[in-house]
Amino acid sequence: MEVKGLPAAASPVSDMNRYGSIIYKAGVFVSLFVILAVHSRPCPAVENHDWRGDWGLREDFDIAIDTEGYHFPVSIAFVPDPGSGPRDPLYFVTELRGKVKVVTNDRSVYTFAEDIFRFKPVQELPSQSGEGGLTGICLDPVHGYVFITFAYEDDNKVLRNNVVRFQSEPGTFSLEPRSMLAFTDIFYGSVTGVSHQIGPCQVYNDTLYVGVGDGYTVINDEQDRNNTSRSIDSVLGKILRMTLDGKPLESNPYYVDGDMKKARNYVWTKGLRNPFGLKVVNGRVFVADNGPSVDRFTEVREGEDYLWDGTNWSIGANSVQVFSPATGVTQLDYIPEDGMIFPEEYRGRFYLALCGFPNTQVIRDADRGIVGLRYGFGDNEMLSPPDYLLKYRGEGLQMIVGLAAGPDGLYFLPLYPDAEGRSYVLKIGYEKGRRHPYGLENFRDAFGFMKGRGCFTCHTFEGHGLGGDGPSLDKASLIAVIENRITSPEYSGSVSELDKIDREPFSIYREARREVLETQGLDKVRTWIKYRIMEPRFDSPQARMPKLKYRYLVYSFGLGFLLSFLLVGCYSVFRKKVRR
Repeated sequence: MEVKGLPAAASPVSDMNRYGSIIYKAGVFVSLFVILAVHSRPCPAVENHDWRGDWGLREDFDIAIDTEGYHFPVSIAFVPDPGSGPRDPLYFVTELRGKVKVVTNDRSVYTFAEDIFRFKPVQELPSQSGEGGLTGICLDPVHGYVFITFAYEDDNKVLRNNVVRFQSEPGTFSLEPRSMLAFTDIFYGSVTGVSHQIGPCQVYNDTLYVGVGDGYTVINDEQDRNNTSRSIDSVLGKILRMTLDGKPLESNPYYVDGDMKKARNYVWTKGLRNPFGLKVVNGRVFVADNGPSVDRFTEVREGEDYLWDGTNWSIGANSVQVFSPATGVTQLDYIPEDGMIFPEEYRGRFYLALCGFPNTQVIRDADRGIVGLRYGFGDNEMLSPPDYLLKYRGEGLQMIVGLAAGPDGLYFLPLYPDAEGRSYVLKIGYEKGRRHPYGLENFRDAFGFMKGRGCFTCHTFEGHGLGGDGPSLDKASLIAVIENRITSPEYSGSVSELDKIDREPFSIYREARREVLETQGLDKVRTWIKYRIMEPRFDSPQARMPKLKYRYLVYSFGLGFLLSFLLVGCYSVFRKKVRR
């Protein structure tokens, strides 16, 4: 949403003709929302695009492009103990349309594998029909295995899931595979669907864990996809557990025999919707699961049912952390207590990518970015709410889908190219005292700012919010509401009563209330807004609006003065030309 600054204190509205008045009032309306949005940033031209401006980052962290030249990159996996040579593999990246890339220590990018399967979407991204293809990747350094997960079209154009294992060099891996093994039989009995396909995988103690979406399909008229997720006779909506050769494990909770076509032989936990985040930490399995309107992060255990039945309430069941509204949780990783890439306060945390939803209004309700999660392994509970490390603040279509801790930072993958058409792997590194040009607080989006501070409990804005006691924050009505209140006889009377109160914050704001009463027109509204943000109770003991930080107010008004000056200046030049 484009916003402007608040106008300067005095403006000769009476000297303007009708068009000048319209320009001035338009400036006031849009300027008002800078205060609600807290900041503003002009949209740069594509040819002058600064990619760093797309990202807001926590203080003491910085961001850099590590490699580039990808097409819809979706997942990333690091070699645990890479070789020392410049051409030794450092990490792998999957591209949605089927390529597996390998990046070496000197940051050269090679194609490790391609043309593995057939999948041609009806429409390309950002259409939902394009949300299918190659997704997950995980590595087994002991044997040099590279596992990938994907959805493909079989000979009958039916969409199905699969896992392929590539043989590479044990320990250090290689630039191309020696052989390939597909686990087709495991998944061939279950039809899948775009956006609800197979997802992440991880190797732990010679065991392969695989997360599979519910497929968004039906079995028959009586049993829908939600019951499929909870049925042990389907691989959909599950965490599966198998050997590195794709065979079922006898220790699985529903194992009956060695038949690779029986789903129950592989089911480790059930009742999930879209477990796009998967991480095994010391044998304990954690999942980030996409719901319809809320998401969840939780520890999943052998044989348990996570109750997905098609409702948001079921996503909340057996959850450790619920993300409401939905954020589009994707790849998940963990930085241990002894991890050295971040200082102590940022270790012992899960990090989770939030991609958002480009085809729906939901994207406005949740910031795309990366959050840290402090989980108490001893008490099996969250130790604090999730907090952002990074947020997307760019103008264009973007989703953060891949994330992994590397040897020198936290790496992540934006799915779409930036405004210059560049597609890259980005790295977040820690440097004490470093300040990225754009912090987490420097967001121009009024909607996100108001939501983050709980404004929608009492207010509405463009159809969002609960609509409590507060007035609508829509431009068409907000100024009228303020004007009606502060020009009424009742307001003058209430100010007189507040002036008699000899306690804070009422006594310190006597002159502020007097200033509101003495100013006229739009300056009266501007003055009231200024003090309302500085201290919401300055003229109302019942005010429940949170107090905002004063430095943001200064930024907002400073920008407002500048933009209003430019508006009036442009109008003056325009009028002179017309007179000539």
